[in-house]
Amino acid sequence: MNLTNGFAFICPFKTNSGKKALEHLPVELASLNAYKPLIITSRELAGWKAIGTLTNAFGDSGMTLGVFDDVTDTADLNVVEQIRDICVKGQYDSIIALGGGVIVDVAKIANLAVSLKVADARQLSPETAIRDSLRPLVVIPTAAVTGMETSKYAFLNKKTFVSVHLMPHLVILDPRLTRANDGKVIAEAGLAAFGRTLEACIAPDKNPFMDAYAFAALRFIRENLMGAVSPSGNKQAALAVANAAAMSGCVVSNAEEGVVFRLGRIFQHIVHVHPGVIIGMCLNTVLADGMKKDRRLLTDLLRPLTTDDEYAATPEDKRADAALNVVNKFMNELYGALKGKIPHTISEAGIPQYLM
Repeated sequence: MNLTNGFAFICPFKTNSGKKALEHLPVELASLNAYKPLIITSRELAGWKAIGTLTNAFGDSGMTLGVFDDVTDTADLNVVEQIRDICVKGQYDSIIALGGGVIVDVAKIANLAVSLKVADARQLSPETAIRDSLRPLVVIPTAAVTGMETSKYAFLNKKTFVSVHLMPHLVILDPRLTRANDGKVIAEAGLAAFGRTLEACIAPDKNPFMDAYAFAALRFIRENLMGAVSPSGNKQAALAVANAAAMSGCVVSNAEEGVVFRLGRIFQHIVHVHPGVIIGMCLNTVLADGMKKDRRLLTDLLRPLTTDDEYAATPEDKRADAALNVVNKFMNELYGALKGKIPHTISEAGIPQYLM
């Protein structure tokens, strides 16, 4: 960790997490001077139950809500333009993204289009200048996330928009929404956050704030992911994983794009495989390669992956190997618990060899 020239760290969003966190949303919106939000979501990807839970949380707040629930996996800038038009005509003053992945990507770019007052959102591109803060954006993740919802990135139709101003103002994590009946969904989210955060931890440009966020994210995943993917679907464990995913988005927004990050993004865009699946496949190899380059970068990984006592009892020159062993054991236990629900190899994932 080189702090000779100082460092910068940006995490602009507030996080509300816990039981009935949704019910505080009207007050939080009012604090952002927002009283007429448009909810952007998907009946298919987020589900009717999640939409109903969110709208019911507004109770007697007196706020007027709009709902656009037609985001799909194939959404593009045409959908963004449709939402921009709705926002302008309906005079909505804020956007709430309910769900994960493409839902949040669409919401971020729609918020950009409305904030910049562009005449046609289809003219937006990754080169569009974003110099100032945008209008209020709230992200409410469900279980099906990629870990990038809170990040400075927005991916849509093979285009990557990057700006710290794309990050949300508020993140709401409610256990009624972050739990899933299928352990595979939470495992994918956990693996994506786990891999990206580990990679950021061994980056030479890391700083103390990144370490603090990464420490919490890794501990949450290490201690809770197995419980979250169990057949009983522990609600509190799933909420902890959702918190870790949210923190991981902030970590990667302050780090250089690494190999794990890029592989997850490329495979998601080209073959539409969840980034957590690919990251799970390549994580051990990438970490082992990093240790060959500089063992010292992996030494500190052991602390968030084990207890403080185990870390202290491990000789310093053994900590890098111990960290790799912990990651390897954890991944094997997770794949074993999922019983084949997540593929181990490219061929198992159904990715044609010619695309490689």
